[in-house]
Amino acid sequence: MGFRVILCMAAPLAIFGQTICPPTPRYTPCDIAFELPTGAAGDLKAEFRSPHAATALVNAFHDGGTRWIVRYTPVEVGEHAFRVTSTDPAWNGKQGTFTATGADRPGWVRAVNVHHFAHVEGNDLKPHLWMGAVVPNFSKMDLAAWKSMVDTRAAQHFNHLGVTLVAESDAAAYQSPEFFRAAEAKIRYANDRGILIDVAFFGPNGLMSKLLPTRPDRRKWFLYALSRLEAFDVTWQGLEEWETYPDGKELLKEISEYLAELDPYKHTRSSRTATTSAPLIDDGWLRYRSYRDPEGQTSAVEQQVFQYPAVNDFGATAKDPAEFRRRLWTSTANGQYPATLVPDETDANQMKVWYEFMQGTRHWELEPFFDVDNGRATALDGVEYVVYVEKPGPVTVNVEKQGYDVEWLDPATGERTKVKTKGKAEEVTFTPPNNNHDWVLHISREGKKAGMLKTYKFESREPPLALQDAEGNPEKVPFEIVEPAADELSLSKPVQFSVKLKRDSKALRKMSYQWTGEVTVSGHSYRVIGVGATGTFQIPESIAATYPAALHVKLTGMNGLGKVYVIDRNYVLNR
Repeated sequence: MGFRVILCMAAPLAIFGQTICPPTPRYTPCDIAFELPTGAAGDLKAEFRSPHAATALVNAFHDGGTRWIVRYTPVEVGEHAFRVTSTDPAWNGKQGTFTATGADRPGWVRAVNVHHFAHVEGNDLKPHLWMGAVVPNFSKMDLAAWKSMVDTRAAQHFNHLGVTLVAESDAAAYQSPEFFRAAEAKIRYANDRGILIDVAFFGPNGLMSKLLPTRPDRRKWFLYALSRLEAFDVTWQGLEEWETYPDGKELLKEISEYLAELDPYKHTRSSRTATTSAPLIDDGWLRYRSYRDPEGQTSAVEQQVFQYPAVNDFGATAKDPAEFRRRLWTSTANGQYPATLVPDETDANQMKVWYEFMQGTRHWELEPFFDVDNGRATALDGVEYVVYVEKPGPVTVNVEKQGYDVEWLDPATGERTKVKTKGKAEEVTFTPPNNNHDWVLHISREGKKAGMLKTYKFESREPPLALQDAEGNPEKVPFEIVEPAADELSLSKPVQFSVKLKRDSKALRKMSYQWTGEVTVSGHSYRVIGVGATGTFQIPESIAATYPAALHVKLTGMNGLGKVYVIDRNYVLNR
């Protein structure tokens, strides 16, 4: 593995004469402390060498008073050696070792298979079933309350907790060692219980720009913050609601430069969002897509045309457990992993049911599947089909002609009901045990799946999954923009939108629509300004730097068979 770092400034005091770290489990941070005189200046760093000769150059950070720390996480079992270098000869060349022991912890999380996650160690991939909860008021939660919450969520199989590191109320303390020590204690506790922390660095509405207005300010803070946090098991989630920053896209690109330079472990990264982080893909640094998409139209459409896994925060505004559950399973059928604000323990337990079911599937290969009547599905065709039935009734699925194991899952309780099947057919129809609530239909070849785990590659599709090129030929696009009809739009007046189908078919009766707007010269990328066939545009004023502006509106539609079409139109946008 290769490493690049930038160094904090420190100065020497004494020569090592003590144990550096006790035996440390791999994927667990090792802290090496230095006592340096107050006000010392200099260059202090440590170069580590693993048992297989991988090297890492790690910078020291100030931890208050005369205390400085080099924090390093071993990923190999065995003896790790390090050598200190400094501009001060009293420290320069000092050496030490510590031992990394075995631990039942997988590798870092990475994106795989176009739309999924795995723990990756070299060529070894272990599927990662991402299930997260967004935790508000992270910095204000005391450690006892945090530990209690982590223990509860761990027992429910949550393996991610999303936090915002710096909130508006932290403005007086966000650069202090005490602030970071409190955050690190919480992160360490969660990691020790198998939970990753998804870190948004700053809250919404331009908070980072207010606190760190210049690039040198931001670089100094990120150098310090990353030297403290990068050794933990985390993912990076940029800015909370990046769209609420007028220059959010540019700021996230800058943050990505700090991550590339300073994070030796290359943790996977995205940004927290108000709607979608997909507009950031073209900048080249994003490794998974984030959504806040309760009804799932934007995420469903974008799943067909964009690479990288998708994580959806769907649940905060759900009015009751039934709606929360519908959003959870709809997101699954659309291809997203759940990571959401969890309103209460009823909803948390519904996610526990989801996890216990999905971990028994070949989830790292499932993709949205559209050949279904009265349901929404995700599948590995010929092997496994998971069908969410919101409105109970007969469900018809077109499958490969094989023998299958079939069961119904009650998504509220986890109760399963086996279904007897006869023979083999390409079109199968099943009826839920009752019509009292929604159901999940599971059609699978369990023997085939067991054999695949022993003999198949991590990805079994032949050929591999390919993304769509949206159909943009006007003669083939089956819909047209009716509203807005005028050539000029105004932010000060409601702008109605509507679409009209040009023909009728079974597939076109199940359309999903996403409307996006972009002022190209602003460099801010597109924003989702509407979903569905009719409604009112929500155009942010920050979409343009000056007015009037040339607004490019794109309408993307997906039919009931997953085919994606796109048309566009240009408008003049005034305040």
